[in-house]
Amino acid sequence: MRTLRGRIALTLILFGLATLLAVGGSLFVGLRDLYRDEASARLADTAALFASSARRFGGRGERAGLADLIAELRELAADSSDDLRIYVVSPDGDARELGTGDRAVLTLDMGDGRTLYRDTGTVEGMGTVAYAVQPIAGERTPLGLQSLVFVRPDDSTARALDDLLRALAIAAIVLLLIGAPLALWLSRSVSRPLARLAAATGIVARGDIPVELPVTGPEEVAEATAAFNAMASEVARGREAQRQLVADLRHDLRTPLTVIGGFAEALRDGTAQGPGIPRAADLIAGETARMETMLGDLGALADMEGGGRPLEPVALDAGALMREAAARFGPTASARGQQVTVQSTAGPLPVLADARATDRIIANLVANAMAHTRSHIWLEAVPVAPTDPPVGGPGGWAGRPGVVLAVRDDGPGIPAEILPRVFDRFFRGDPSRTGPGAGLGLSIVAELAVAQGGRAFAESRPGDGARVGVVLPAAD
Repeated sequence: MRTLRGRIALTLILFGLATLLAVGGSLFVGLRDLYRDEASARLADTAALFASSARRFGGRGERAGLADLIAELRELAADSSDDLRIYVVSPDGDARELGTGDRAVLTLDMGDGRTLYRDTGTVEGMGTVAYAVQPIAGERTPLGLQSLVFVRPDDSTARALDDLLRALAIAAIVLLLIGAPLALWLSRSVSRPLARLAAATGIVARGDIPVELPVTGPEEVAEATAAFNAMASEVARGREAQRQLVADLRHDLRTPLTVIGGFAEALRDGTAQGPGIPRAADLIAGETARMETMLGDLGALADMEGGGRPLEPVALDAGALMREAAARFGPTASARGQQVTVQSTAGPLPVLADARATDRIIANLVANAMAHTRSHIWLEAVPVAPTDPPVGGPGGWAGRPGVVLAVRDDGPGIPAEILPRVFDRFFRGDPSRTGPGAGLGLSIVAELAVAQGGRAFAESRPGDGARVGVVLPAAD
């Protein structure tokens, strides 16, 4: 059987046969013993009746008494419908045929000769028999006879087998009438969801996304279906993200390429002259730097998804990291009329983090703040105690020691409706996508934070600036 339905049906058939054989064997033994006991009891009743008849021949002559005894016993045996045979046990212990004196070929236990004895045994020419040995007691016992042996063929095995075959035939019919629909229902409950799953898998392999499958069937099949639905949804999201990535890259590369191409053509044909030449060069250099930043961000994402350089968490001083960032970005901020201030606790503030990954996190946070602030940027490094409220709101970092590395600005803030999406790849709050950056900086921040056992968060009050940062594990 190669199909699941066939294997289920075969398994149920084999199980039913094994059950019938086991039950039938036990039933056969019980019925055989029951019929054997019944036959033995009937023989005992017959033996008691015949023995009472034998005791009536005590006052006659030996030959007359023996002849009458034999005649009556034979008449009683002939009237029996059980193929009854009667033997006499002489005083010397031999079992003889009635009236002939021939030695009977009996392999039977005669008991103690004083009480009724019942058993089964083997008689030559009869096979297995049930027999009863009935003592004949009293002064009137004729001819010194001691016991009579009543024998009949043992048909308990045949009777038990007949009853068993009838019972098994009925059980087989019931099993067929109940088991066949049950097997069909069981096989369909498993095979139908699996067939839908196989068909949907083929749809995914062809590049399409199937509709969500109903989660039905046994628990294991339902779990497999639910897992497939989750996988299909993830594949759909991945393909949509891939499509969006290509569209975003085409959109984001078109502007700098247009600027570079336009001013390069102006320089070549002489349209840019005098003061326009340095301005054209500055714009070309600025757009080139923007493209380099975009390519760097894409390279960072590719490294994280492909494994890239393994992170090496070490104990770093969060306050020192923020002061170094202020010194590095301060001149650029000053040239743009912005001020950078560090807010940190006194003394070392150890954080468990990878130096290069954390440096990129801080750089991206500062670059994001510089693009949106009015005049002031604050770099924060503060500890988080296990008893502090969750950082980033409900469901945020809580219950563990950590260190917050955050950048706050005094810009217009982030609207509440887009706040949950600021860490999505290629997301920009500017629908026209004319602002600086490619929408990758904060997504890199979030993924690097998660890779180091932390998480990113964003807080904002419209009109009062935004606070964006990460929480990383505190070092011992």
